[in-house]
Amino acid sequence: MSSLITFQPYRSKYFQSHSPATFEDYVWWSGLSTSDCQRGVELLGSELRVEKWKDYRFYLHESCRTRGFRSGKSHLIAPFDEYLIGYKSRELVIHPHQMPSAYTNNGIFFPVIAHDGRICGNWNPWEKNLNISYFDSIEKDLSFEKQWKIFNGTIKKK
Repeated sequence: MSSLITFQPYRSKYFQSHSPATFEDYVWWSGLSTSDCQRGVELLGSELRVEKWKDYRFYLHESCRTRGFRSGKSHLIAPFDEYLIGYKSRELVIHPHQMPSAYTNNGIFFPVIAHDGRICGNWNPWEKNLNISYFDSIEKDLSFEKQWKIFNGTIKKK
């Protein structure tokens, strides 16, 4: 129970910053035992709601702004971004056979591209020009020029 008291300020913060998240994500991130995490979720009470999708149960904090699905959105994601690191259930955003293109078994994460919430390719932030490679063929012409200019400092983010 002492770990629950010590971890108390972080319990709510995790779900505020990572919602929606599975219970397994929370256990993995916290490093606490499954029973301590279960008790921690119970202590959060009405701060969390549960939503089911496919075979997963997601916890959403009451402050979560996630409302539906935003189609047509693409992002350049830097290496070690929370989009992949903060979750154990990565198969929700990347197909298992593509995982080695996003990170190694030793915990090295690569810069990736997300389209409609799914990881679909890589990019290289260390080159002078934007270089993109997709895992599979993409039918749409995804434009990252503005994001690239923000990343390399050519233009400022508004």
